Amino acid sequence: MGSIDICEPQYSAYDHPLPTKATSLATATSTMEPPRAGKPRTVTELISMRAQSHPNEPIFGYPSQELEYTEYTLTDLEALAARAAQRYAEVLPVRANSSQDARVVALLGPSTMDYFIALLALSRLGFTVLFLSTRISEAAYLSLLEATDCRHMVVHPSFDRTIAGVKATLPDLQTTRFLPQSEYDPLQGNHILPQTTEQTLDLDQETSKVAWIIHSSGSTGLPKPIYQTHQAALRNYENNMNLKGFVILPLFHAFGISNVLRGFTAIKKIYIYSASLPLTSQNLLQVMRRHKFEIFITVPYALKLLSETQEGIDALAAMKMVQFGGSACPDVLGNRLTEGGVKLISHYGSTETGQLMTSERPEGDNAWNYVRVHEKLAAFIRWEERGGNLHELVVLKGWPSKVATNRPDGSYALKDLFEPHPTISGAWKYCGRLDDTIVLMNGEKAIPIAMEQLVRQHELVKDNVMFGAGKSQLGMIVVASELGGSKTSDEVIDAISPLIAAENKILPAYAQLSRDMIRVLPSGTEYPQTDKGTLVRQAFYRMFHNEIEGVYLEAESKSNGTRVLEGSELRDFLREQILELSSNSGETQSISDGTDLFSLGIDSLQSTRLRAKILKEIQLNGNTLPQNVVFEYPTIAKLADAIVSIRDSKEIDTLDITKEMERLVSKYSTFPQHVPITTKSDKNCVVVTGVTGSLGAHIVAQLVRRSDITEVCCLVRADSDDTASKRVIESMQAREVYDELLPEHHRKISCYRSDFSKPKLGLNDAVYHDISAKISSLIHSAWSVNFNKNLSSFEADCIAGAKNLMLLCLSAQQHQPASFNFCSSVSTVVNTPGDTVPEALPESFSCAQGMGYAQSKLVTENLVAQAAKQTGMPARVLRIGQIVADTKHGIWNATEAIPLMLQAATTIGALPALDESPRWLPVDTVAESVIAISLPELQAETQDSFFNIVNPRSFHWTGDLLPALRATGLQFEEVGQREWVARLRKSNPDPEVNPTIKLVEFFAGKYDNDVTKRRNLGYETRVTEKAAPVLSSVPALQSELVQKFVKRFLRTSWAPRS
Repeated sequence: MGSIDICEPQYSAYDHPLPTKATSLATATSTMEPPRAGKPRTVTELISMRAQSHPNEPIFGYPSQELEYTEYTLTDLEALAARAAQRYAEVLPVRANSSQDARVVALLGPSTMDYFIALLALSRLGFTVLFLSTRISEAAYLSLLEATDCRHMVVHPSFDRTIAGVKATLPDLQTTRFLPQSEYDPLQGNHILPQTTEQTLDLDQETSKVAWIIHSSGSTGLPKPIYQTHQAALRNYENNMNLKGFVILPLFHAFGISNVLRGFTAIKKIYIYSASLPLTSQNLLQVMRRHKFEIFITVPYALKLLSETQEGIDALAAMKMVQFGGSACPDVLGNRLTEGGVKLISHYGSTETGQLMTSERPEGDNAWNYVRVHEKLAAFIRWEERGGNLHELVVLKGWPSKVATNRPDGSYALKDLFEPHPTISGAWKYCGRLDDTIVLMNGEKAIPIAMEQLVRQHELVKDNVMFGAGKSQLGMIVVASELGGSKTSDEVIDAISPLIAAENKILPAYAQLSRDMIRVLPSGTEYPQTDKGTLVRQAFYRMFHNEIEGVYLEAESKSNGTRVLEGSELRDFLREQILELSSNSGETQSISDGTDLFSLGIDSLQSTRLRAKILKEIQLNGNTLPQNVVFEYPTIAKLADAIVSIRDSKEIDTLDITKEMERLVSKYSTFPQHVPITTKSDKNCVVVTGVTGSLGAHIVAQLVRRSDITEVCCLVRADSDDTASKRVIESMQAREVYDELLPEHHRKISCYRSDFSKPKLGLNDAVYHDISAKISSLIHSAWSVNFNKNLSSFEADCIAGAKNLMLLCLSAQQHQPASFNFCSSVSTVVNTPGDTVPEALPESFSCAQGMGYAQSKLVTENLVAQAAKQTGMPARVLRIGQIVADTKHGIWNATEAIPLMLQAATTIGALPALDESPRWLPVDTVAESVIAISLPELQAETQDSFFNIVNPRSFHWTGDLLPALRATGLQFEEVGQREWVARLRKSNPDPEVNPTIKLVEFFAGKYDNDVTKRRNLGYETRVTEKAAPVLSSVPALQSELVQKFVKRFLRTSWAPRS
């Protein structure tokens, strides 16, 4: 008797009850009241009750030798657990009765029969079992052991080295081996077990004690323990399909152990996949084809393996049900299986709430990917809208299997996002995690927050997002900051690579990020954000779907081209590829060698595909193309020359930027004269661009409050006027400046779809004429903040676009042109000789930062000067410096470097005493200054054209800021910069509790040295202060502003976390 082959078993491994000796030992180990009628109170009583009612029913199958399965009855399992408990009681501190607290014992090892019996035995002895994943880091094990006060472990030998490191920190940690089956199975050994002290447990008390501790993901930061009582676990197990099942998930996974015990509850046989067997389609099929399983409980990765052959699909279709969990199943895969006759069921639940919903549905309903709300659950859930037709699921107080609470009302918000079915009531599709967990194809969960926030704080990065749901590896998209725009993509990636490498060291392999999977988007790229400026992950994925897919496309591309082309042949090849890629081939049929590719609508995905096509087709003699090659050489002629130079390992000819800037100024610096209209309009309309940005939003909010302004016209890049209006409102709401306006203010805002590169700004004749009839001033704060593009790529949209906006001002049907006010950047003058930037046009084009963004803005500054000189139009350049939180709300992105540094006052109780003199200017103060300079009443007062909108005064970090922070109630110690870095390194490594730790390497690079002085470029502001008096009175450091942003942070991101 013993093991059986892979054919369907006809009998149990134990034809008769275990020897009387073993049965008596079970009683000697633990004295409990006999099983009662009704519902079980503990997991052990569940098995005892089922063993009494179905003593000879085979219930559990596990391979004894890979594919050779042995079956066990409930009576077998009860007896084996009792014998194993006897042995574990010899080495573990068993409590005498239920009045004593249950100790925690951790299990770490593969999901074997020995593992299963160990968890049953430990539960029988009254221990709380801590399930440890085999895939987390040593730091994660240590954190979980400390958090649960666990000092006893049962460990498989394969983890000895890992646990040795843990023991170095926890010297009182005691470990023991898993009992081999020969020591608890009478058919594999005949051991006489010694008697132990009798234990008496009161099951009425035990039912409310913690049975299992299952932890959250360890993909980043530190995993959190989740506690489940016997009572809650048993309620969870009542939700079952009542089918004979095959489970491939490990027992330490919540979905794995729950489904096994659901089978016990329903008296339905459960088979477990061998922990020692590779997960392959062939191995799965060998088990499935010979056993009459009714339900397959799996993860999408196994479904993908089986879907690759018709035999696999047929094996799945032969079952009554195929239930998956652990991650979402890709729609393409699920559709292929359902079309093949598979009854695919999505399972949804959590350790904190138990099983909640499945997509079980009636015949003819093919919506396999929409879970259904059943009648019992409906009264205990709430759907909270999160935008974009997405809703977060909240489980309310009173749901029987809920074991955790994270809301004051006793509810539990799962942070999972769903969208409703368009026609089926109560059907919801899982879309992703509000807390940003990324579930890979194999079911592994990676939480990217720490990596993202670490990278986000780099000065070259404005924002970033990781992706990889349903993919084999993670990737990242980085949105460059204004400073990062001066760098190439490779330079940005080079700069953040040390941060990524450091974070990778503490992550599991599946959660690590490789350099090849990082892409950089231009500075100024617009992306979905919440009303507080937080990136909305799922909406971002949808918006940049093509870019994300392009990353994986390029990852599959190889430089293996064999064609040797140059000259006209190479240019014709490139032209052909561009025509194929273009979304509007009708416009590109006449593409010339010198046409800027981005003026044709070529986007980043198409650029990636063009590069991949070149790599595959053109011989490069072992060389490769820069990832940004199309951006850097954005015409057919330039790209062809670059390809030949790279192939021949020659230096690429570079453009004389100064001459190119001079050429552009010459090309666009001829302006028509304004035709005065004697009849003056009674309207005072200000046209504003860039309203989807922070500064533009504040400008509009302040303008509409003015009684002398009749209308604020917003020109927005969008696909319709309605979309333009929606984007403006969302931008203003994100800065909390829209909802506080009165309806009469809202009515002043008009929004139009516009394209600055086109004649009349892409507006129809009627709209253009209407605006020109009422415009008095134009504030131009929009620009393509793309630091990857070279100067020529800014020509059409930005440089020519700025001229088109000036032409609108010159077309004003007024007695004089409308004023043109260009929001420039200090990047146009950062290379100014000396220590101070004058309020004037730079003497040389070399004053600009070495990037297309800054160079294009300096070209436009020259155009503004020419327009004013030639036409008499009031045309001004407003150079804007560093912007911080607004003075009313104190809104400041908590994940920026300075707020994270200041947060260290609350987390490590120390701030560095720096010898620095920053200049902060609140965004609403900048907006007020821009308006004061731009409005018509200024025109009679000054003919000046250049203004430096920066704070005229600086403050001292240690002498001014630190005392102001103390005045808010923050308590911290001032320490030297190197000492502060050292303390940060030693602080809590959990980024959820101590967010500043995510930037430890960034701060170390800046402050773990003895360099304390840094060059500060000054700016003349005499003319600017006269035009915008607010700058004359703005303090170097506003204590009220400090109070506001600290108070806001303490309510939100700095609030204590459990």
